Amino acid sequence: MTTSDALSLQAGMDIGGTGTRIILLAGQREIASETVPTAWFATLPAWQRASALAEKVRQLVPAGQRLASLGIGASGPVNMNNEIIENEDTLACFSGFPLVSQLRVLLGVPVAIDNDAVAAALGEFHLGAGQGSGRMLMVTLGTGIGVAMLEGGTPFRNIDGSHPEAGHIPVSDDPVVCYCGLQGCWEMLASRGWLQQALTAAIPDLRWDATLSQRLSHLAAANPRISGILYQYGQIVGRGLNTLLALYGPDVTVLSGSAAALFPLFQGGMEKALARASGYAVNKHIIPSSLGDAAGALGAAILPTLRGTRQP
Repeated sequence: MTTSDALSLQAGMDIGGTGTRIILLAGQREIASETVPTAWFATLPAWQRASALAEKVRQLVPAGQRLASLGIGASGPVNMNNEIIENEDTLACFSGFPLVSQLRVLLGVPVAIDNDAVAAALGEFHLGAGQGSGRMLMVTLGTGIGVAMLEGGTPFRNIDGSHPEAGHIPVSDDPVVCYCGLQGCWEMLASRGWLQQALTAAIPDLRWDATLSQRLSHLAAANPRISGILYQYGQIVGRGLNTLLALYGPDVTVLSGSAAALFPLFQGGMEKALARASGYAVNKHIIPSSLGDAAGALGAAILPTLRGTRQP
């Protein structure tokens, strides 16, 4: 490795409905990161948002080092032909304008973009729990639900090259209609939002932080209402997974996103929902992410090295 290579950094950006995480890698080693509320960018005029993102990246680059590339994982539909985010429902502040091409000019480096679930899946496949998988299913349980399937490390795409929005499948007769237009949508019932709302109703002073899993474990052991909410959530997660596992037949399924940190607490309900008759069983090799909430940003950081990217 040359001195120049050693000083070159890869940036990864995971743009979600709640937060935007930016990470810097030197090789496969994380050297800096920052998470900014996505709502902050919405307070800026549209023409300033790419500049604000570029400045956040620049501020992370240490003196004497240089940025080599940027990869972006973005929530919701991403047009892979024109590289424009098309998610007016949960990522309106970055939708409908040429963010990627603007960042190429502002940063002077190659920039690649993909759906955030694909980025997280690539992160787990190359750096985390999915290493060695032949067919890996990735499900992110966060502000929404993201789904990606990798065949030998290559993302499964629709015929037009777009990413399948498999978080939007029917799982119940719930009367609430999702923004996608579907009644009983998996995303409406199994995203972190539903779980957080249900738990907050039972625990008014709930804090969603790094200690949540441990605190809920103690509360669920003594409070049937809490354990019931977690079991119900697991069942809804399992209903959607049952459909995806039957269709895709992966050798491993990786759960990521903020709600996945509670996997041991809702696993019982999920496994109940995955029960099938003999001969119709699905592969229940389901494991939590080993990269945690950083999976999307880490996967985004390696996007430019996994495929050709347009030069600035």
